[in-house]
Amino acid sequence: MIANYHTHTWRCNHATGDEESYVKAALESGFSILGFSDHAPQCFPDNYHSTIRMELEQLRDYCDTILALRKKYAGNIDIPLGLELEYYPGSLPKLLPILKDHGIEYAILGQHFLGNEAGQPYAGRATEDVSILDGYCRQSMDAMQTGLFTYFAHPDLIRYVGEDRVYRRHMRRLCQEAKSCGLPLEINMLGIWSGRHYPQERFWELAAEEGCSVVIGCDAHAPEHLKRMDAEDKAMEIVNRYGLRLLETVSLRKI
Repeated sequence: MIANYHTHTWRCNHATGDEESYVKAALESGFSILGFSDHAPQCFPDNYHSTIRMELEQLRDYCDTILALRKKYAGNIDIPLGLELEYYPGSLPKLLPILKDHGIEYAILGQHFLGNEAGQPYAGRATEDVSILDGYCRQSMDAMQTGLFTYFAHPDLIRYVGEDRVYRRHMRRLCQEAKSCGLPLEINMLGIWSGRHYPQERFWELAAEEGCSVVIGCDAHAPEHLKRMDAEDKAMEIVNRYGLRLLETVSLRKI
């Protein structure tokens, strides 16, 4: 593994360690590319506050810090400046100009909530509600069609526990859309080593059947997460089991 584009910082309120420690850990692990993609701020209504992402006021410091590290470690490691971004149609038109003004170079899609987040279901909570599964797939497909995103992080986050045939029908559509849009899908290492409900084997079977390309992402929330090569080994088992087309690096899409 030579590249990771999924790295967080303390600003999201659930990651630890300073940014330079992530860079040093990446170098120790042999990475040639370390993309930072902390949880993007959002332009929510004043009566809603999200605790899982940086504030808009922190965005400039985030960018300045990452760019300073890029300059300091030039010639040793490439450090792209990105964000993990939900597709929220209610706030995206206002947010995009802000992200462009700050020089954000890429975004990975991480669809944690439906709708515009406030008062809406979290996709990772177990549900038998087909409307939530359908809503997740539709919103993710709309996101992919924007052309904004470099890849889709943990696309199998949705935790539908109803009939398997229903899950496969909806998620196959999602995989088909990813293939059509040329958007790689991420096998998430954080989900592996922390024992989460994803990666889901049945999803990756569908992704293989539809010919989707895949990347492996650390989803690092602490510097030591960049050293979890045991999780990389398990991710590679999924790749090899289903014959998935693995990309070592990706072309960044400008937002």
